[in-house]
Amino acid sequence: MCELVRDPARFNNKFVEIRSELVSRFQWEGFVDETCSAKIQVGAHYFLGDLMMQPGQYAFTMIDDDHTHPERLIWRPIEPRLPVHLKRDGNYRAFRKYSDTKFKWPDGGRCQDCPLYRITVTADGRFDYFASQTVAVRANPAEKAVGFTAGKPDLPLLWFVLQSVSDVSATPIDPSVYAVKKRRDVTLEEAHELVKAFLKDRAEGGYGLEKYEVKDDPGFQFFQAVPDPPSGQIHYAVDLRTGEVWSGVFCKNLTSPSLKKLQNAIRTRIGLTASEFLKVRRRGPECDQ
Repeated sequence: MCELVRDPARFNNKFVEIRSELVSRFQWEGFVDETCSAKIQVGAHYFLGDLMMQPGQYAFTMIDDDHTHPERLIWRPIEPRLPVHLKRDGNYRAFRKYSDTKFKWPDGGRCQDCPLYRITVTADGRFDYFASQTVAVRANPAEKAVGFTAGKPDLPLLWFVLQSVSDVSATPIDPSVYAVKKRRDVTLEEAHELVKAFLKDRAEGGYGLEKYEVKDDPGFQFFQAVPDPPSGQIHYAVDLRTGEVWSGVFCKNLTSPSLKKLQNAIRTRIGLTASEFLKVRRRGPECDQ
């Protein structure tokens, strides 16, 4: 792991074998090595990897309009990624069983950030490295470039496309480490589920949510529904202190039966009593405009 992050270009688009701890959390799963702060996301498919399977040219970009000024960029021919075929054998099934086993709250909710096993595994697969998470792509120099974004443009992307696992070691984690009630904020996973509960009651539960932050509104987690739902309600803001859900574009506190039920459950999880809720609740992010 440490060798991969120290010299990622050397191992780009090559098959490697590593032994590492696997961390599976909400919207992120990957290998980690705390001795050198190494983190490499793992998955069969991802946006930039799939993009690199088509013929043409690509160039790393750093600002939004780079793809409209191709003369600024250093173009490279797309070298197709080496094909990977996941081996779903007994080792893999055991690996998935351990990684998918998570703590359940007394209210029945499942905590993706609460693993019940610490997993170490030997993994074989393809290592991919991109110097930037934004790229411009074109079929040839005569074609117009199109910009694509996979994440933060100022950060490199490291990815492991898994082919097989072996020597799976799983050490149980005591569930009591999660069960202890203590005052805390709403997590990203819980904020995501709150908005999903509201969308469900509006028969719009099939929409994805992209998270983002607004610097002028600390303590609120913002989400954008994608693609745009027909109701026109696209942006949402969750107060991480109370679990209240607001419109992200105008001053309106949102509510629904499923949302109320989940809010009550989450407030119990985070140790927020009814009296404390009245003390810390605040107006939504657009209410002072």
